[in-house]
Amino acid sequence: MNLTQPESLKTDLTTWIIGPYHGSLPAPMRLSLSLDGEMISDCHVETGFLHRGLEKSCELHSWKAAVAYSDHLDPECAIFGELVLCLAVEQLSELEVPERAQSIRVILSELARISGHLSFMVRMAKAVGSETIIHYLLRDRERILDLFELLTGARFSLNFLRFGGVSADVTDGFIERVLEVCELIRIRMKEYNDLFTFNFGFLKRTAQVVPISKRLVLASGMTGPNARASGIELDVRKKFPYSGYSKLDFSVPVGRGDSGILGDVHDRFLIRLREITESMEILKQLLDVVPSGEYLNRKFKRDFVVPAGEAYARVESSRGLLGCHVVSDGGPTPSRVQFRTPTVANLMAIPQVVRGIRIEDLPVVLASLDLGIAEADR
Repeated sequence: MNLTQPESLKTDLTTWIIGPYHGSLPAPMRLSLSLDGEMISDCHVETGFLHRGLEKSCELHSWKAAVAYSDHLDPECAIFGELVLCLAVEQLSELEVPERAQSIRVILSELARISGHLSFMVRMAKAVGSETIIHYLLRDRERILDLFELLTGARFSLNFLRFGGVSADVTDGFIERVLEVCELIRIRMKEYNDLFTFNFGFLKRTAQVVPISKRLVLASGMTGPNARASGIELDVRKKFPYSGYSKLDFSVPVGRGDSGILGDVHDRFLIRLREITESMEILKQLLDVVPSGEYLNRKFKRDFVVPAGEAYARVESSRGLLGCHVVSDGGPTPSRVQFRTPTVANLMAIPQVVRGIRIEDLPVVLASLDLGIAEADR
């Protein structure tokens, strides 16, 4: 009787359907996984569970109302949808934006970037099972939402930007409050590092796990922190400056392979942590000298008409390159509004990213990609 153990066990492929609503998923989506034991051999991604017809809604309403609709492109960081639409329309209309309004836009954008990265860290904490850090992060994110409320009267859907500027000037005490929050988060960074970066359990779940190569980044069109974590130094704020970013002194963090492999889950986490620090430096530079003057171009009136033509603008959102293409026929409503969102490229890369990984690493990998399904299912 032969009692020798076989070198490997023969297994049949099994199929798992996860979603559209599941605790391991960062948002409503469906994954069809082919498993060889505990290893993922293939993956099919299905989205569309949140489709709201946002672009068509913009085309059915006035130009001014389109700004409010663009708020809902990414509910976590609403300001980026507003900003990219305004930049495209201003380019088409040759409408200049006062320097003070540009500074207010950048302040809101960098606050939203910090808020977006804190939300990303919350999802990472949930994926690795760390409940404690979630309360720390949400506590600090609430401070930023308080700033939004102080300036705009809203915490999520701001509807604050206008073609040619912003709808109101900064309120009393706003600048001082922003500086206080920046100093608070700077102190909190030590807590984030202790509970995340140098935490043994977190390192075991993220270090050298599922690195994304430069080749895959370029092939899938990934941008933002995910691309920079793999060593590709591309930031719209530096490459194609807008709203006065060319006058600011800041660096673009790039993955360094601190855990031994460039572009792994740990690098994608560290990039966001470093970007929070850079955003706070940008805010301090702006708040030291906020330009005086108008906060809205006086050419923008209630009967403002966008001339016929088309234009394309892009900004660096917290997730990557966000583009907007607008077409006008000279009428009161947009003829066409199209958004290029960074999450779409991240979703396209998922089948190649997860192929060959263990099933228990799937929630961490998906969280590290920072998927905003709302902007994909627009």
